[in-house]
Amino acid sequence: MASLPDPTGALSPEAQALYDELVSKRGRIDGMYRSLLNHPELARRVSDLGTFLRFGAGSLPDAVRELVILWLARKVGAAYEWVKHEPQARSAGLSEAVIAALQAGQEPAGLNEVQQAALEAARGALELKSIPRDLQESLAGHIGLSGVIELVVLVGFYRMIAGIIFTFEVPLPEGAIAPF
Repeated sequence: MASLPDPTGALSPEAQALYDELVSKRGRIDGMYRSLLNHPELARRVSDLGTFLRFGAGSLPDAVRELVILWLARKVGAAYEWVKHEPQARSAGLSEAVIAALQAGQEPAGLNEVQQAALEAARGALELKSIPRDLQESLAGHIGLSGVIELVVLVGFYRMIAGIIFTFEVPLPEGAIAPF
């Protein structure tokens, strides 16, 4: 499918208000959200979930969230997601070695127990497989049951975002270099 048009030049008043709100939360709007603004109500709902998962009162530690997002981006080849989240992963405390391993498509060494368990659970979620009970219980002991649920939703959300990016040929942000 061809890229969707950039609707920002002719937004309805409601869509303009949403655009302004998104810019105030995220700093700028490019690529994926510009594409989604062709359907403002859907863009609002997707943004609300994304905002909760990234900036809300979620249960996931920042480093776990960003680790899983980078892992998923590399797993599905979503360069756009990688480019948008690599700086956040660094800010969340992921080491250069972990980021480099993920970028190379390798299992990163030096993860703590929670990070390792989160990747195992994310793998199950991406592959649409049940999380083994002992893994779920161990992970819930560290991040709570709500954290485990958020982790599974995070994987589904970023898989959905990857689908939007690929389907509508969303380009990398201006000046970004393809990471893989």
